[in-house]
Amino acid sequence: MATVRRALQSDRGAIACLHREQIPWGLLSNLGPEFVDAFYAVLLRSTVGFGFVAEQNGRPVGFASGVVNWRRLYFEFLLRRSRIALRGAWMSLRQARFERVLETSRYAADRDLPAAELVAIGVTPEMRGTGVAAALVNEVLNEFRSRGVPAVRVTTSAENERAGALYERSGFRMLARREIHPGHFASVYVATLDQQDRLGTANLDRIGG
Repeated sequence: MATVRRALQSDRGAIACLHREQIPWGLLSNLGPEFVDAFYAVLLRSTVGFGFVAEQNGRPVGFASGVVNWRRLYFEFLLRRSRIALRGAWMSLRQARFERVLETSRYAADRDLPAAELVAIGVTPEMRGTGVAAALVNEVLNEFRSRGVPAVRVTTSAENERAGALYERSGFRMLARREIHPGHFASVYVATLDQQDRLGTANLDRIGG
């Protein structure tokens, strides 16, 4: 049976490795191992970021991460890891991914969506369907609740029905499908955590574009 605990700074290497292995198609993974490691080093140290790790027999088998405010995290990353940030920008330019970086940044900073986001979640293949992913999502949402966050977003590929079902079981509801990158559609989900501050229908319609 796997157990879930809060991630420590010392877990950043394991989380970065899990991220690259379980989300190899993601933009962050494509910026290289050093960039992924630097991202989690900043995230886990930041007051606006956090993570959780699932372990079985002392071995990491899953992770999930969240951020309260992307703009603040971007600033901290540039401040603390400017060399890595510049290298990542250079790599994205060389590999024709700079437009994807800008598109992702614009989405992350979208003021029409909740500022808080479940950034990433991944579990090893043998742990899928065991409830570990759901436990990780639950821990992330509880952390946001404890910080007084009223609503959280998460995004997944429009074709990833398994992830969508997980988020809906965890209390998210799909608001819209967005073309974050040309020709690539993503499903945007939002979970309302503060019952006294629900997003109104009109605002949800505006979020959905």
